[in-house]
Amino acid sequence: MADTISVPGYSSDNLVPGFYFALDASKANTATVRRRVLVIGQMLDTALGKPDIAVECAGVTSAQGIYGMGSQIAIMVEAYRKIDPNGELWILPLSDPKTSKATGSLQLGGTATQSGKISFYIGDQLIEQFVSSGDSAAIIAKAISDRINAVATVPVQASVKDSLVNITAKNAGQCGNDIALKLNLLGDIAGQILPTGITATINPMQNGVGVPPTLSSSLAGLGQRQFDLFIHPYADLQSLSIFSDLLNDQSGRWQTMDMLYGHSITAMAGTYGQVTALADRLNDQHMTLMASSDSPTHPMIWAAQVGAHVAVSMRNNPAVPITGLILNVMPPSDLGCFTLVQRNSLLYDGVSTFIVNDNNDVAIERLVTTYKRNAYGNDDNSYRNIETVLTAALSIQDMKQYLASQFPRCVLLRDGSKISAGQQATTAELIGKTCIARYRTQAGWLWVQDTDGFSKELKAEYAGNGTVKLLMPYRFSDQLFIIAGNCQFIKG
Repeated sequence: MADTISVPGYSSDNLVPGFYFALDASKANTATVRRRVLVIGQMLDTALGKPDIAVECAGVTSAQGIYGMGSQIAIMVEAYRKIDPNGELWILPLSDPKTSKATGSLQLGGTATQSGKISFYIGDQLIEQFVSSGDSAAIIAKAISDRINAVATVPVQASVKDSLVNITAKNAGQCGNDIALKLNLLGDIAGQILPTGITATINPMQNGVGVPPTLSSSLAGLGQRQFDLFIHPYADLQSLSIFSDLLNDQSGRWQTMDMLYGHSITAMAGTYGQVTALADRLNDQHMTLMASSDSPTHPMIWAAQVGAHVAVSMRNNPAVPITGLILNVMPPSDLGCFTLVQRNSLLYDGVSTFIVNDNNDVAIERLVTTYKRNAYGNDDNSYRNIETVLTAALSIQDMKQYLASQFPRCVLLRDGSKISAGQQATTAELIGKTCIARYRTQAGWLWVQDTDGFSKELKAEYAGNGTVKLLMPYRFSDQLFIIAGNCQFIKG
């Protein structure tokens, strides 16, 4: 008579008396898929680290020491960790392109007729130089240049010629063009005013050209390692197309045969017109672009902090709206803050938005993907919310892992076959019922909704050749973004 109960590791030929028990954890597995984030950026040419190889980040100080103080990768890691200090973070350092570095300058003139200070900003980092009455522009310029070079975490280096402070980005490429050079950002109320007798003219950073040529091959080198988020500083069409290829549904990480998933997050500085011009060229549900307007904080820091908030939200509950969360960045100018009409248009264009509250804090208003048109060119809001894409990835990963733990090494029988308890066998019908049970669990986590509808419409089909095909009618949870009401009043 054939055994009706399968005991792993026990031989049915055994005649030796005793008690033999196998430990089977298939019904006890409550582990979840590891959540990993990958930050991508350039290292310094003088750094000790190896480029193009993803490694787990050992901390901000480690990133600075290995890849260079003031490098893109070090700055982004520091910005990320301010929001998410505990999540599993990996970094992919890239070599600089063999192109030009962005340059700018601060031209000083005159002689100080009273003591004061120069409040010079590189991005959102304040370089403050005190001035004594009688100091010439050349003396002040030399002091500012020395002070800049003494702050290792800034993304630039300085040199001086007479009264001209020359500023050069540490990393080559076009990202250096977005390094803001500003004077007296906080204004008179904070005591930021040029000393009497001194004039200053800023030439903004420009002429940085190119992106790392190894971006595509470095991403391909990640192999089958899973990452939930790809956070990077590149908002040019060439680089964004590389991320689209990496994550696409047909041949990328979202294809059915891989199921690695992942989402690209970046940010872009620029006017409303510049941002919409880029957004019109994008249409990808696996990509999120934040518009940072004219904020002094570099877009790569915006990207790192938006990504950090997304990572924390994913770990807690991917269906919860990612809105109202504060970014540790400097706000744009009043003129640079997008109006409600502009923000509404940006969201339709697939660009994520921010607001500045009364405390002058910058907060995420709404995160969307760049997807807005289907394959036929028609408007499509299926993947508008980033929360939908994140919830889908986590739900499918969870379902895959759960089914794998419930049906290891099973004999597949037709529906209606009798299977005794303990036998390593199953049917399509049993697999379908297990899917329904797991869906109910996911509904308890608020990832999904309408378990009755899922139960009624789910189909589990025995397709032969050891294959069961499932039709899983997922209903992902919605997000509350808007409450609108008619405030009707009566006089009397």
